[in-house]
Amino acid sequence: MSMRLNDDAMRQFRVAKVFQETDEHKLSLDFSMDGRRLLACDHAALSIFNCTRQAVLCQVHMHHYLPEVACFTQQDTRVLHSSSKHDYAIRCLDLEARSCVRLFSGHSKVAHRLVSQPGNDNVFISVGRDDQVYVWDFRASTHIYHLKQLVSPLCDFDPAGLVLATSTDTERIEIHDVRMLGEQPCQKFVYQVNDKAKWTQLQFAPNGKSMLLGTDHSWCFSVSAFDGTFQQSFSGYSNQQRQPLDASYTPDSQFILSGADEGRIHIWRAADGYPVAVLKGNNVGPVRCLRFNPKATLFVSSDLLLVFWMPMANGVYDWVDRLKPGETVSIKDEEDQKEDQPIQIHKPICMPKPKVDVYSLRKRLNSSSLAAKKRACSKSEDLTKTQNKEDLEDGEISDD
Repeated sequence: MSMRLNDDAMRQFRVAKVFQETDEHKLSLDFSMDGRRLLACDHAALSIFNCTRQAVLCQVHMHHYLPEVACFTQQDTRVLHSSSKHDYAIRCLDLEARSCVRLFSGHSKVAHRLVSQPGNDNVFISVGRDDQVYVWDFRASTHIYHLKQLVSPLCDFDPAGLVLATSTDTERIEIHDVRMLGEQPCQKFVYQVNDKAKWTQLQFAPNGKSMLLGTDHSWCFSVSAFDGTFQQSFSGYSNQQRQPLDASYTPDSQFILSGADEGRIHIWRAADGYPVAVLKGNNVGPVRCLRFNPKATLFVSSDLLLVFWMPMANGVYDWVDRLKPGETVSIKDEEDQKEDQPIQIHKPICMPKPKVDVYSLRKRLNSSSLAAKKRACSKSEDLTKTQNKEDLEDGEISDD
């Protein structure tokens, strides 16, 4: 069983636990594929948390690298992190060995976006402040693809790992087939330039049907992943410092969450943009980083503090069977389905008749002495040889 995320459930999220491992602002958050671990990155350290127990597993000091972003690989024992000190190489850190196992050099400025390809243990992309996008493979010594002629690019893989979306400034979005990255994009969506808001985030919905674009203004919006048409705008929150505040889908793609000033978190319906709730937790400044767990009903927000959010323990919730990956079911859909389909009454199942010679059994029960039993047995043998098939019960096979 799992909890259905509806309007009432989203309003009942409360702060479950608060951490402050360092005195630095968190720059990125990332969950492992199974949702059991959380990776928090700042200039001082990489912190790994257990999401089930909400406890710190380990911490790796990063004063020599000053990373801006970090993410899990497909293996939750290895993480990738950028470097802004000495060089701009991307490093792969083995958490069990506590050592760097691979170095990826190519960017002339620090990388600010790292994404692993879903369903592939070896491929990931990096986006740098040098406006370069590289596709890397752990099995290769250098990058395998280099996407050029992009301005302030953003990138993300779809949930199936089949396509790669890239953006250029606030002008266009390009969809690339991961099998043909060296060729022209298979789709290109061009938009009217908006100088009032700069795109800061590009994210596919968990169901792969839409894309969410965050801005450095007080709004974000979604577009169709199939034809690029505008879908919904999500606004009404404060971002006075024009920071790149994170927005996030819920795992069922039903709701959008976004950080805001003064530690607030705004929640909207993804389908119609209806504002559902405004949550206030322990964060004091702008909530720059925000991530919803892909497997559990919890999300994490951060500024200086790292805050775990969970539904209230004494809340009233709607429990449903756990959905398959990518499957979404709403309350309206189930009600319509119940109204359309007539109530089916199953017919009772008839039990099979016993495979016994009833006549012989009665003769045995009526006998009162051993001789009578013997005579009854002999008669039943003669009877069995001479009786017709009509005298046998259903399912019994004659010995003849």
